[in-house]
Amino acid sequence: MPESKKEKLKDKAVNIIFDLITEIPDSLHNPTNTPEDRVKLLIQQAAFKAATVSATLSIPAGFTGVLTAIPDIAAIWRIQAQLVADVAATYGKLALLSREAMVWCLFRHSASSLLRDLAVRTGSRIVVQKLSSSALKKIVEKIGLKISSTFVSKTILRAIPAIGAIGNGAYAYYDTTEVGKTAVAYFKALADQEKDKNNEIKVEDSDRSC
Repeated sequence: MPESKKEKLKDKAVNIIFDLITEIPDSLHNPTNTPEDRVKLLIQQAAFKAATVSATLSIPAGFTGVLTAIPDIAAIWRIQAQLVADVAATYGKLALLSREAMVWCLFRHSASSLLRDLAVRTGSRIVVQKLSSSALKKIVEKIGLKISSTFVSKTILRAIPAIGAIGNGAYAYYDTTEVGKTAVAYFKALADQEKDKNNEIKVEDSDRSC
């Protein structure tokens, strides 16, 4: 594939990712004291939706179809971004869904080596660092390059309608499920930390009253 087309593919992926993380989606879900069952259902629904979208994408054969397919792939990323927002809202942490947290949740499972500077583990939770726009852009560009390279390598499979549809659908289901798992781990840890702080305050207040 010509380098010019690879560069265009990377640029398209980067622009789409930036749009996703700049406009954090809202959620219709409210916090609940028992979020486990709801987030499990949210993940299943989003994964099935992403698989259906991916399996029904019409992708032209050959390398010429790669560039035109990227906007369609963005539909899957939007489903995943909405899933992240819904999980955050279910744990009552939608206000903490930053650009950096969205990038972490969307791509941690597929590009973990590129996100080492984005998050730091402290005990049982992950602290996502606040980055400058330029630093975040560099990370997104690296992710875009990795995604575009992977996408190109799968072009031959995508050009075969039946096999491509099954493979794409299965991968989209897996990919979305992993995004959901990352989001649950991240926002559950934040919610648990808040509960621990509240419990400590209650204990301190109880000690003072004695």
